[in-house]
Amino acid sequence: MRVGSRESGVGNIPSPLSRPKKRGQLPSPRSEGRRAGDEGSSPQHPITHYLSPISLALLLCATLLLGGCAAGSPSIVAPAAPDSSSQALVPPVTAAQDPAVQQAAAPDPAAPSVAVQPAAVDTTTEVSSKALDPAAPEVLSSSDTAAFAQEVPAKAAPVSEPILTGDNAADDAAAPVAKTLRPPPPPDPGTKLSTIVDRGTNGRLEVALTFDAGADTGYAAEILDLLRDEGIKATFGMTGVWAEANPDLVRRMVAEGHQLINHTWDHSSLTGANTQMPPLTPEQVAQQLADTEAVVRDLTGGYEMRPYFRPPYGDYDAASLGYLYDDGYSLTVWWTCDTRGWAGWGAQQIIDYCTTNIAEDEILLLHVGAAAAGDFEALPGLIQFFRDSDYDFVTIEQMLQP
Repeated sequence: MRVGSRESGVGNIPSPLSRPKKRGQLPSPRSEGRRAGDEGSSPQHPITHYLSPISLALLLCATLLLGGCAAGSPSIVAPAAPDSSSQALVPPVTAAQDPAVQQAAAPDPAAPSVAVQPAAVDTTTEVSSKALDPAAPEVLSSSDTAAFAQEVPAKAAPVSEPILTGDNAADDAAAPVAKTLRPPPPPDPGTKLSTIVDRGTNGRLEVALTFDAGADTGYAAEILDLLRDEGIKATFGMTGVWAEANPDLVRRMVAEGHQLINHTWDHSSLTGANTQMPPLTPEQVAQQLADTEAVVRDLTGGYEMRPYFRPPYGDYDAASLGYLYDDGYSLTVWWTCDTRGWAGWGAQQIIDYCTTNIAEDEILLLHVGAAAAGDFEALPGLIQFFRDSDYDFVTIEQMLQP
């Protein structure tokens, strides 16, 4: 672009190739022809003085005829600006163009902008695909463009839920999870007392993580998240009060394959050794156990905690073991290592204590409550240690299998 040219919009410098029009130059009949309705007469020509009347008449007719043709020529005479009010009445005319040479011309900055009214579209007329410009890009449907937006995975087949049969089938939406097959308890030794389980006896390298849930909700959800991520099944000692206050967590524990064991209704000591309270009577023990069973069964659709019991505070004696046996709890779950997180021990202290002098079958006692924050914080380190030592993580009922 040159300075002073039309495109730059600066000044009007005439081109040396253009010639000024001479004064007195006759206009061309093609460029200045009359249009229909124009007034005025054509200029006289000197040759009219030498023609006969007949020739003059013929020449005048020919002149008028040529003037009328020139007036209708679209290449010379610019059409008047259309009235926008009547524009919708005139169907648009599309000129055939070569798609290889279609190119938008650069607008003249000096020319005023003209708003173009869109032509009315007849939506009732179907446009054939053959009439489209072959050089135009293909228009894809919404289903085609979805494939370019992202890779959409195939829809997974619905997972069929196990069918629960029995009286409790309609009690709760989580009921089917209680019907998961579980290993049977070991044979009854016939002592008429609940047997103390303080380790496994099968000779396998196994560790059971057991969590007592008797106080507040604490870190229960976070513990379940960690166990899920690590692919570990654990055992939870459950009081009836805690289960009643945390129904969703109880259902989740059962749904994710963890074991629940009875931990009394309100964490009462069977013997009163650690609470300085009178020992529970046989009727009180039976009531504590039955009330907890009922809540867990109702929440889970029939999960059975018997014959596994976890004594609050670890308190038991011969009399209480007899009561437990009579109520269907033939196995009282103890531990090989108490982490003492409930006493305020920190994570490293717990890890060091419970990974020293370990046996083949280990049962770790932890708590879910907020007061036992060290248990939750030590859990990743404990898992890493026993996993590096080739231990398998099992529930209590799995550990007692031959």
